[in-house]
Amino acid sequence: MLKGIAGKTAVVTGAAGGIGTEVCRRLLAEGANVVAVDLDEGALLKLAGDGDAALLPVAADVTDAEDTDRFFAAALDRFGSVDMFHANAGVEGDVAPVAELDIAMVDRVFAVNVRSAFLGVGAAVRLMSAQPGRGRILVTASIAGLKGDAGVSAYVASKHAVIGMVRSLTKEIGPLGIRVNVLAPGVVETRMMDSLEAGIGVLGGVTAGDVKAALNAAVPLGRYARPEEIAATAAWLLSDEVPYMHGEVVTVGGGLWP
Repeated sequence: MLKGIAGKTAVVTGAAGGIGTEVCRRLLAEGANVVAVDLDEGALLKLAGDGDAALLPVAADVTDAEDTDRFFAAALDRFGSVDMFHANAGVEGDVAPVAELDIAMVDRVFAVNVRSAFLGVGAAVRLMSAQPGRGRILVTASIAGLKGDAGVSAYVASKHAVIGMVRSLTKEIGPLGIRVNVLAPGVVETRMMDSLEAGIGVLGGVTAGDVKAALNAAVPLGRYARPEEIAATAAWLLSDEVPYMHGEVVTVGGGLWP
């Protein structure tokens, strides 16, 4: 068992997605109370299907300030504290050259990937700074937030943005006794990657299978990550096993970066 998780409360956004679901499951297995937040109420109910009293599903729009306050209030009401916050909600957007992007799509990507992180992290800091035990924050970015790729500029820019936010936040909340780190996965077996493979394939005139094969070949370990492998690193970063890790961008890419 990882130190500092059992009996504590975690709020996880994007909880119905591939990585988010596995983070919730891993934290529950470590003995945490988990508030699972997502817009997809049906998927949340499926996640909560076994009736675990330690799991509280909350359907909410993470881009909305009132909804953000509501799911943190639900965590406090049910469990009494918020000790861990994982800002994990994210969308990939369309694959297209910058000159052809639908700006409304760009706005949506930034709302979900960046605005929600600012809202959630801000709420978490306000709560944690008033708690005796303070807390730990993790933000999901991507290896895409450390480089650039053709056709995915909105997603790439959004992930650069949250890494920048955390680098500033590190200086602000370290003195308060709150830790924050960035989780930067590479290619992972999720719905998001299925969508990106299809879009990149269309852009490049190849099949989605060709794109996946090329990405697999680019990874030194020779395969995509499984969501539970990313979740294992998330749980470690949210635990007390690494009390001096603060402001780090932790890549989990099978050697894909650098």
